[in-house]
Parts: sequence; structure tokens; C-alpha cells
Amino acid sequence: MGAIGGGGRSGPGARPERGPVGGMISGRMTIIGPSPTVSGGAAGLPFGGRQPDAMFAPDRMDRFNPALDGIKLPKFDHAAPIQSVAPAEAPVAPTPAAPPVEAALPSAALPLPLPKEPLQLSAVFGEKDAAKVPGGVQWRIFTDQPDSNGEHLLVAESVEAAPKFELDPGNYIVHAVYGLVSTAKFVTIAPSRPSTQRLVLDAGGLRLNAFVGDRRMPADEISFTLSRDIGGVAEKVAEKVKPGELLRVPAGAYHVISSLGDANANIEVDLQVTAGKLTDAQVHHKAAGVTLKLVNAPGSEELADTSWTILTPGGDVIRDSIGALPKTMLAEGDYTAIARHDGRTFQRNFAIKTGVDATVEVMTQ
Repeated sequence: MGAIGGGGRSGPGARPERGPVGGMISGRMTIIGPSPTVSGGAAGLPFGGRQPDAMFAPDRMDRFNPALDGIKLPKFDHAAPIQSVAPAEAPVAPTPAAPPVEAALPSAALPLPLPKEPLQLSAVFGEKDAAKVPGGVQWRIFTDQPDSNGEHLLVAESVEAAPKFELDPGNYIVHAVYGLVSTAKFVTIAPSRPSTQRLVLDAGGLRLNAFVGDRRMPADEISFTLSRDIGGVAEKVAEKVKPGELLRVPAGAYHVISSLGDANANIEVDLQVTAGKLTDAQVHHKAAGVTLKLVNAPGSEELADTSWTILTPGGDVIRDSIGALPKTMLAEGDYTAIARHDGRTFQRNFAIKTGVDATVEVMTQ
């Protein structure tokens, strides 16, 4: 078990990089294993037993395997559970009526079809001394030659940890998907020679949670965006990730943006995902919620039809609304609330302290 850490950027400014340090990230790493099955989900599948969303299912088998560039897969319905598919049998032609004896011609004996051979598959988390992947892999077998449409036809599929297929001798493509990670391998099934193949999935698990003070933030108030450097370009890997959601991602360095609400209570952190490990990280926000009201006197009824603007001391606009402004999560710091009502403008300065939600009343007098 290890520990990870990183810095965060947050603050009252419109651009997070201009604000003070506004949070931290901590957590632990453990051996990754199969996700628990949720109600209605298929056992052994990624993301807690449910079928992954489209963004978590690579459309191309060569997404993380450039050596197979040009491979074209058929489209799959990722909402439907995977079931084992047996190789299609060729249709049997009806037996023609026997010709008269005098018209029969000698013919050579037809060759018998070759028997099917077993293909045993497994996956590991790395090249050397790596643990076996215990579950959550989607296996698919394709023909090695495309059809007239340029697609490689699906022969069989399974979600078992170490499936065994019975295949006709020939050449095939084995494709494995594990969360956001996929890989593929060309294999040859020879007559009278069982085959065992092991695929390497350089994958790790990542699970994120967010706190304000000692309070865990609910899923409807927080979301995460993940990106990683691929060839010198920052590529977004996943967005709108909810706290507690298990992601299976390629091992490596990631940049995470934790967004609390839709104003400026954001933290940016960097973390490392290790192959075969679950990185369980916690992001700690320095923020709180504020509710703004325009009133004639302290504690009186709020005036309707009021528009709001929230500014930093430097004049940066944090939030602007035409009409009522709901509770807003703000990074710790000082702000100015400006209310516009019935052609008049009113304002008040206020401060946000971490974990202390507040109601700020702006007076008309």
C-alpha cells in the first residue's frame, strides 16, 4: 500500500491559476480487482458491474495499439450484455437426388473438415511479474481478413476472466477491452495444436472522492475531468466522472480537475496510476456555499426579479445571473455581491470560509 499526493489550484479569481492554493489530494493504492456487481448489471463488467457508457468503450481496437492501425471493427451495442457467441456453421446444402446408375460418374472423396481447436486466453497487468486480471475484461475474436465492407467479422465473445474458445484452424484477431484500455493480438490456430495466449493490459484503477472540510460531497455537486499527455498533446480521457465511480484507465500520469458547482470552486491536481493497482484519491476543496438575498431590512422577505453579479476584489466576474441566483459554491476568499432591481443597483462585500455555508443579505437602504 502506498500514498500519493499533489498540489491543487483554486481561489476566488476567474482563472484558477491566479488564485492561492485551494486544496489538496490524498489517497491510497491497493491491488485492483473485479468491481462489485450492482443490481441489474452483468457480473465481471467494468464500472461496478454496469455496462460502460459510450465514452468508456473504444470504437477502434487500435486506440492503444497503433501497430494495428487500419483495423475496422463492426459497431457494437454497448448497452446489451455480452454473451458467448459460437462460430457460425456453414449452411448444409440439401442432398441432391441420386442420378440413375447408368449416369453415375466416378468422383473423388471430399476431404473431411478439420476439427476445432481450443484457444485459451488470459490477461495480465504488465510485461514482467504482473498479476493476472481477475475479471472485467470483454473478449472478442474476429476474422483476420476483412469482408467486402472492410470490417473484420465477429466470431465469438466472452466476459469470463480466462475464456476458452473452440475455433476452426486459421488466423484470427483477439481483442480485449478493460474499461478505457484495449489491446489486440493476431493469433494462428493450427490443426491438432491447442493454443494458449496471454495479453498484456497496462491498466490501473482510479477512484476519486471530494470533500469540503470533513464533509464528503454528494454526486450531484461534484464532478471530475481527466486528461493525459499523449505525444505531447493533452487529451481528455473522461469527463463528468462522479465521485466513487471506478475507472479502469491506462497506467500513467493524469491531470484531474475537480469541479465543485459551476463557479470557481475548482481544484487541479496531478496523480499517477500504476498498472495493477487501484488509486483511491481524495480531493479536499477549500470552499463553501453562499445564498444571496436582496431585502429591504434584515430578515425581511426577499425581493423578486433581482439580477446578481459576484466579483472578486480585483473585479473579475465569478458569477452573473439574469434573475434569481441559486446557492453558489465559491472558493475561500473575499467577494462583492452586486444586486440589480427595479433600475437600481445595490452591493455588499462578503467573505467565504471553508465549510461554512452562508446567507448574505444585501440591503436596499
